[in-house]
Parts: sequence; structure tokens; C-alpha cells
Amino acid sequence: MSSIIIGIDAGNYMAKTAGSYGVDNYRTAICDWFRRDFVESFGEDDMEFEIGERKGYAGSIAEHEDVFGGGGMYGDTKAHEDTKIRILLAAYRYREKYCPGFENIKLITGQPIASHNDIEKRKLQEMLQGEHEFIVNGELHYLNIEKVGIAAEGTGAFWSNPQTGKVRIIDVGSGTVNVATILNKKIINNASATFNFGMETVDRGLDSIARGIIQETTRLRWERNDMVHVCGGVASEIIHYIKKHYPNAEIVQPLLKTHSGVEVTSPVFANAVGFYEIGRLTYK
Repeated sequence: MSSIIIGIDAGNYMAKTAGSYGVDNYRTAICDWFRRDFVESFGEDDMEFEIGERKGYAGSIAEHEDVFGGGGMYGDTKAHEDTKIRILLAAYRYREKYCPGFENIKLITGQPIASHNDIEKRKLQEMLQGEHEFIVNGELHYLNIEKVGIAAEGTGAFWSNPQTGKVRIIDVGSGTVNVATILNKKIINNASATFNFGMETVDRGLDSIARGIIQETTRLRWERNDMVHVCGGVASEIIHYIKKHYPNAEIVQPLLKTHSGVEVTSPVFANAVGFYEIGRLTYK
């Protein structure tokens, strides 16, 4: 049976998937199931699912219908049930969009830098690896996740467009900000971290979030003239504020190797593309 290699960045706001056929994304809001008297369509990513003992809605419909405001589970680890749902739905969407009939998947996904340790990685691997049967929009689906690799968020973005020397990464997410230092393609632990704030958890403007990032990175002894690469959904908006302190900052330009060649993708997909590149090199 044929298999595909994909990278999935299962964020609290958006899941991003990259592979040799291209990219995909969907809104990762999740809410519990309820009987709908009015069947409305809120987006192409509307999904009604049954995964294990969990039954609910995901995608744009959950964002609009969830009484708790989008169903995001925030924190500094991805080893929880919401991540499993997000990743299975992301893999399902990618397969249905690009390669129907493929059942076997080799996967790289991410953990925040703060929880990128053997215990948390093992929890996530055990939760994802193996055979999965689940229902989406009334249809039964089967996936076999053969391999699961866990990379550190932020460092994945580096591998979407790797460079030599010292590179600092700022990955602005909805629940956390991951910052990483890569020196000659090696992670420097003492200059990398996860900050427990993000676009969905701080009720302030981009300038305030940027100041928080700058304050925390200077504590890690980042220097003003460092090469800083910024990624995430707000990269193009926040770069202006980051450059006030780090003048050499620039937006990550992920390079995705597809069947048709190399494509430049959005910085939103930086981690997903980097994860796929790790998988492509690991599982070839």
C-alpha cells in the first residue's frame, strides 16, 4: 500500500500541512456535537467528526457555534486529545485533497520548545502512531500512521529554508511564541525558549506582543544585529515592530519541494514545510 510523508503544524488557531503535493490548512476550532436545527455552511473546512469517544464539530463551524469561543486548548505541550483530533483531521484533509486512496502516512509534527523532551514526545507519538478509524461528515475513514517524528516548533521553520551560520527564529503562534537559535544547523538550547503568550491569549496590539518578544529574547542574550527570521500567521504584520530592535529581521520564505519542483510558500506554513523536509530526509 502506498504511503505519503507529510509535516503537520497543529496550531491552536490553524492546522497547516505540507507534503510533496502542496499545502493545506484549516481552522482548528473544536466544539462538542449538538443537533442542528439549521444546517448552515460556514466554510469549506466545516467538519462533523467522531474520533474515539469524542464527537463534535471542527473548522469554521466550530468557531461560530462554540459557546466557549473557538475550542482552543492552549499550553506548552501538544500531548493532549485535541492535538490528536487536529492531526487526524489534517491528515484526512490532505489525503482527500491530493491523494485519495493512500492509507499509510509517515508524519513529522511539533512540540513547543519548552516541552520538547522525551516524556512529552513519547506521549504524543504513542497517541498518534498506529491504525485509526474515524468518521468525518458521515463517512468512515481509515488511516495508518506508520511513523511519527516530533520536532521542536520554531526549529521546524529553519528547515523550511536552511542557512549556515547563526540564525534566530521567532515563531509567533496563537497560544505561544517559540524562539530558537540555530548555529550551523544545531539547536542552541540556552538561547531557545517557549513564551507562554500568543496572538489569542494577549488582548493587546502587535506592538505590545513584539515588545514582549524583544524583552524575553534579550534575556536570552540575543544581540541587536543578529539574523532573525520571523514566521507565523502574523509575520508580515509584526515584522515592522520586530525590526525596531532587530534591524536585520526578515520574514521566513519556506521552500517546499514538490513533485513539480520547488515552490515558495507563505511564512504561515514555515513549520509545516520544515517538518515535511525533516520527514523527507528521514523517511526516504
